[in-house]
Amino acid sequence: MTLPSTRAQTETLGVVLLLMITLAGTGLIVALGSSVLDDSKRAAELDSAEHAMTQLDSKASLVGIGETDIQRVNLGVGNDGQPLTRTQDGWMRVEVDPDDGAAVEVMNQTLGAVVYRNDQTTIAYQGGGVWRRTGEGSTMVSPPEFHYRETTLTLPLIIVGGDGGLSPRLEVSKNGSAESKFPLAEPKKTNPLSEATVNITVGSDSYRAWGNFFEQRTGGEVEYDHSANAVTLTLVTPTKAPKIKQGLASTSPQELVIEGAGGSSFTDSYNSSIGPYSETEGSKGTVNTVGGVSLSGGAEIEGDLVTGGGIVKMQSANTAITGNLSYGGSTSLHKKATVGGWTADNGSVEQIDPIGSMIKNQAESVEANNDNGRSDAIDGRGLDPSKSAWTLTNGNYYVDDLGLNSGETLSLDLQNGDIDVVVDDDVMLNGGTIQVQNPDNGTANVYVLGDTVSVTNGADVSIPGDKSRAFRIYGPPGTSATVSGDDTEFVGVLYAPDSRSQYGDVSVTSHGEVYGAIVGGKTVLRSGGTVHYDQALVMTETLPADFTTVPRVTYMHVSTNRVNVTSA
Repeated sequence: MTLPSTRAQTETLGVVLLLMITLAGTGLIVALGSSVLDDSKRAAELDSAEHAMTQLDSKASLVGIGETDIQRVNLGVGNDGQPLTRTQDGWMRVEVDPDDGAAVEVMNQTLGAVVYRNDQTTIAYQGGGVWRRTGEGSTMVSPPEFHYRETTLTLPLIIVGGDGGLSPRLEVSKNGSAESKFPLAEPKKTNPLSEATVNITVGSDSYRAWGNFFEQRTGGEVEYDHSANAVTLTLVTPTKAPKIKQGLASTSPQELVIEGAGGSSFTDSYNSSIGPYSETEGSKGTVNTVGGVSLSGGAEIEGDLVTGGGIVKMQSANTAITGNLSYGGSTSLHKKATVGGWTADNGSVEQIDPIGSMIKNQAESVEANNDNGRSDAIDGRGLDPSKSAWTLTNGNYYVDDLGLNSGETLSLDLQNGDIDVVVDDDVMLNGGTIQVQNPDNGTANVYVLGDTVSVTNGADVSIPGDKSRAFRIYGPPGTSATVSGDDTEFVGVLYAPDSRSQYGDVSVTSHGEVYGAIVGGKTVLRSGGTVHYDQALVMTETLPADFTTVPRVTYMHVSTNRVNVTSA
């Protein structure tokens, strides 16, 4: 009997397997090739859509903020089966937040958009710019009409409206005249801006790209609210902080009082860049004040007096001004009172702005990131209560309060650079001592969030060579400051200007002495209280260098410009 051939079966099976492998490979190649072709086609479509939306951007700008009433454009997109739509998505809000009042809304406006969608990617014309978004990420294709140069912000916002569906051929037409939002002839909506923060918030699917644009274009502070798909740009108005050219500067319209009764109360000067007070004593102890001045009982200003208004009263024969008297209001001078220089009705004083926003920003920054943990002087958020002597070195520190009693000493060692201390409440030196060491290497800055600075009962703030520039206390508007008591000395700068609605006060009394300068509210020198102006301060910046580099805005021009985008 003859058996069937196994060779024939094997050959047949091999052919079948070879055909199956060939077909599978061909299918895989076709599938991969199809995917690559789809990706290439989609990329080309998106590139074309970006170019088309940029053309729409250009035409809309000509109509919205130019002189043209109508423009037409053929986008060449939409015929590929991908939808082109008009939406009412997105919004922008602009607010001016005064340092001493409620925020003023300048604009709160829906933006509208023309949107091209291709799979998971959208390209939108919105707010005068073009934005591309894929998933959670977004990028700017073309910038919006948002112009920031030096301290001027110009924002001619373009708003998209219209009716009906959209085809690739579009018509862009004006929808009314431009509407100015700022400046206006209304309270708190005028230029130049002062003592305020400007917040610009955008809500959009492309909010991340808006935020990147704000950061790159302005350098301002940008904060993201991811839960609301929104981003806020913050700009601040420039703070007027002129050089410290006087021993006393009162920002209050109330009368500045210097009374000699009970001891000689006076101002004079020295120059710590040459030597301490004992070696460089002089007569440049100028006093500047917004309001009037009352001198009595042997009070003496060894320097000039400059007033911006009010009455200058020299009420007794032994009162004296050794320099010039420049007044902005009127005078009432005792016939035997002495003015060593000229007297003229030509007084004016430089504006000095409050620094509440600076202190708040610094406090927020230091509270979030500080060096408390690396200092053995700090326990939690305060000086270690088990000690009576503490030393802080270069760094940033946040404490709940700063109180030093007799026998307690805080040393601030500037050997390795600046020291910043934020005090969440008041500064109370009741007989205690602050020693600033190595003053040529930096500055110790104390930022006070409370409303009281008290240096009394023999308290001593000392700096080698009386170099006052090395220690500064910055207080918010409304600060009440006192330097009082025998053997009480303060070397440094106390800087706490008033605002339009918050008024503080300064008193130097009972033989308390200040070496440096004071800038504050209603001021009284009485019973031997003296201020020795350090002329070296005029060579230093009034505010910390890192604060003066924050982006500023002085002039703002905001308008809404409506356009309709419809099928041509």
